[in-house]
Order: sequence, then structure tokens, then C-alpha cells
Amino acid sequence: MGVELSIHLEAMNHEICNNSSIIECQGYRVDGDRGIKVVVGLAARKSVDYFFELNGSCTFVEFSDLARGQEDLLGLKEKLDTIEPAFHRSKLQKLLKTDSRRELIEKFKDSKDIYAKIPTFYNEPPAYFICPKPKVFYIVHAPISEKLSDSEKAEIARFLTTLKSTVSASLEDDICSRVKLLLLEQFIEEIK
Repeated sequence: MGVELSIHLEAMNHEICNNSSIIECQGYRVDGDRGIKVVVGLAARKSVDYFFELNGSCTFVEFSDLARGQEDLLGLKEKLDTIEPAFHRSKLQKLLKTDSRRELIEKFKDSKDIYAKIPTFYNEPPAYFICPKPKVFYIVHAPISEKLSDSEKAEIARFLTTLKSTVSASLEDDICSRVKLLLLEQFIEEIK
């Protein structure tokens, strides 16, 4: 009747530019042309990259080059300084930062809907796919570039800290137990 969930099991690919780290563990691909969201009929939704079993629970994993995106924003800031008045410059910077937060929240919430449909579409999914408990949301990112100045590194670090806390505050406790923002290497170490 249903499909085997194992067709989505693959070595997790972080797709973070200029980083050759390899993740030894497998996860269930959610996005992409052949991901879970296509099978459950929610292909148009945003989603995390993988569902991953850790200690008997399903976690949601999103790989993102957030630091690189903020590095690009710092480069854009120089161009923004030519925009007058300062009010418009400030408003545009705020809009760009808000977009990252909104996208991560949407990805988690849409992934929760995708996750909820798994028992309906797949043959005998593992028990951790049927568990209604709140999920841990891993947001995994690349390191901050060493080429940046100390003040630029500090600005990106502040952005990442603020992003984690605003995403955490925006996700209800009944769907998300914890948001973990980790460097790729930290994530690899944590899931061993």
C-alpha cells in the first residue's frame, strides 16, 4: 500500500560551500525532487534538509551557510552606506536579517506537517516517526571566515546568537523542544 521510507535514507550532504567535512551518518532526505515532502504531497512547502534519528528520537536538520550569507550582507553594507537617508538603509538591513529568521521558522513548521504525514504514506515507519513529542531543530552552519576583521566576526556571531534566540522564541514548545545552532564540525561530533 505505502512506500518504504528507506528510499529516502542517504548519507547526509551538508552542501556548505568550501567545506570538505564528511558526515558519516545517514538521514532521511526531506527536500529535493525525491524527498519525503514530494511523496506526502507537500512538495511546494519549505522544509529542513533531513530527518535524523538521534537517541531514539527524530530530529530536524537544516544545513545553512548562514555565516557566509552574513558575510555577503557585510559586503552589501558598504553599498548600503551610499543610500540616503539612513532610515532606508537601516530598514533594508533589518529586512534582510528578518528574512533568515522567517525562513528557518517556516522550514521547521512545514517540516512538522511533512513529518505528521509519514505514517499515512509509508509502510511501517520506525517508531520515532510516529512519536508526537516536540522535536530538536538543528541549524548547522559553516565557520565564520578568518578573512574578516574582528569586528565583522563579532557582528556575524551576534547575528547568529540573535537568530537562534528569535527562532527558539517563535517556535511553540509543543512542536520544538530545542533549537541548536552548531558549527558543522560540532554537529558531526555531537551525532557520532
